Amino acid sequence: MSDSWGNDKGGAGSWGLPEGADPMKVMQIASAYWDSCVIHAANRLDIFNLLDGQPKDLDTLAKETGADRRCLGALLSAVVSLELLDRDGDTFMNNDFGKTFLTNSSKFYQGGICTMFENWYDAWGGLYDTVKSGKPSALMHQAYSDEETRDYMMGMHNRALSQSGVLTDMFDLTGKKQLMDVGCGPATFSVKFCERYDGLNAVAMDRDQTLVIAREIVDEYDMQDRVKLLPGDYNTDSLGEANDAMLLSSMTNQESPENVKKLLQKCYDSMNKDGVIMIQEQLLWGEKKGPKLAALIGVNQIINTVSGSSYSTTEMENILSEVGFVDVKSEQMAPPSPFIMVSGYKR
Repeated sequence: MSDSWGNDKGGAGSWGLPEGADPMKVMQIASAYWDSCVIHAANRLDIFNLLDGQPKDLDTLAKETGADRRCLGALLSAVVSLELLDRDGDTFMNNDFGKTFLTNSSKFYQGGICTMFENWYDAWGGLYDTVKSGKPSALMHQAYSDEETRDYMMGMHNRALSQSGVLTDMFDLTGKKQLMDVGCGPATFSVKFCERYDGLNAVAMDRDQTLVIAREIVDEYDMQDRVKLLPGDYNTDSLGEANDAMLLSSMTNQESPENVKKLLQKCYDSMNKDGVIMIQEQLLWGEKKGPKLAALIGVNQIINTVSGSSYSTTEMENILSEVGFVDVKSEQMAPPSPFIMVSGYKR
């Protein structure tokens, strides 16, 4: 006799796993937060920056971080095992990965991303209650302190720097005069589009708390005359007029389907003829079987927003077409961007 897995149940000890099945997968998924806690702690202790340019031994690092030597040693062993650091005995040093992405002297620094996700840790612990009650365990951008907002925005800025080339390569905005960046966050993409196209100016809209950080970034790139920062709520405030291009990046999945449609209608109404809309988003494939990151972003939205969720490429394309956009299409963006781009035109 065989069980439902197709295994012989004829005698003691004869039961076996289905071919290729790995029971460790359950442990790996259930304990995945161990990895993230390790990088969060190392990042908060400033380990990678302390090792920027010179190796240091455990005693030195314990003194400089004010950490317990035994516990720091265990943490650093885990960091090495994740291939974020190298070691020689009790001396530790940054490897190429750490130097590239985890030291703030690098132009590819991603430490803000670590801080951003660490700030979400408690909210994700409330996932069960959120699913049961339908109520978010946190409210994204509304319950954030100024420090948490800065961590979040700088994380977005650091990520955008690595992806901006992919985005600006996808569309030719030659001859376009005005880009509207809806829910602009740090306004990095506005800056990078204006850098690339001499005749283009941008209006970057977001809430006041966010625009404090966006102003610093616009100033850093000396774009004060070409990137106008506009405080406002894209759901209730005007998006202006005479927009030649609209950018909506990482924000549509914060909204209900009804709000998304209303917003895209507002975009359409604010645009010039032949204007392009660019929706850069973590979207599910049409059949909603992945990708994994888009699915998890959807979970993050139910934790952090009242009505957000994950949307599929098909759903977003349909809304754009219903609003009136034509030549609507979806395409996976090139690495290192994890986004899917959905675009359309006003004819």
